[in-house]
Amino acid sequence: MEPDETEQTTSESGMILPPGPAVSVLLDVPLLNQLDPPALLLGCEVTALAMILQYNEIPLTKNELADKLPVVPIYYENGLHGNPNEGFVGDVTGTDYGFCVYHGPIAALASEYIPPNRVEDISGQEFDSVIVALDQGYPVWVVTTTTFMPDDALEMWQTPTGPVNISYIMHSVVVVGYDSDSLYINNPYGQKDQKVDRQNFILSWEQMGKQAIFIAAGTPDQTELQTKE
Repeated sequence: MEPDETEQTTSESGMILPPGPAVSVLLDVPLLNQLDPPALLLGCEVTALAMILQYNEIPLTKNELADKLPVVPIYYENGLHGNPNEGFVGDVTGTDYGFCVYHGPIAALASEYIPPNRVEDISGQEFDSVIVALDQGYPVWVVTTTTFMPDDALEMWQTPTGPVNISYIMHSVVVVGYDSDSLYINNPYGQKDQKVDRQNFILSWEQMGKQAIFIAAGTPDQTELQTKE
């Protein structure tokens, strides 16, 4: 599915009305599997980021991104937990204990390879912002759960910079499309264009803090504009 082309309509006054929103969208985003060697057992976040970077013709691997990801400990000596808003908590490879990372470090990592003004961190906005991005042809990195439903066992960790909600089934995927009832995702566990229930997915995404990032199209710089003139 590509964005539906809605024909122009004319009002009774003869004015041409703009086309309405798309009914369905499905973007062809490269699929990467976090379990492919060298595996990142806990690396869904960087694997999902690598997908949207490759969609934008930036040929980075999940492991190259993991090597650049800041890391924080699971526990500090004073008993506080590491904060996923500051870096990956623990070991992303899964050879030792590890958990997750949230949108801030991921957006910062993307900005090392894409001009920062193209990295759109829309975390905290409503899910309509994700739909708008898809309508414009931009796949969206998000945080959800492995079940794509809310987690009944959410915990609150105390970190050096304040409390943070943590889910032990937290998962990151790329939203690549939608229709009236469903969303379509590239799942770092190796499933392309996986169909998931739209309502439950949005509820899990909201519970996990409405985290979402996409890469917008570039714009010509001033030198290019002057040359064209």
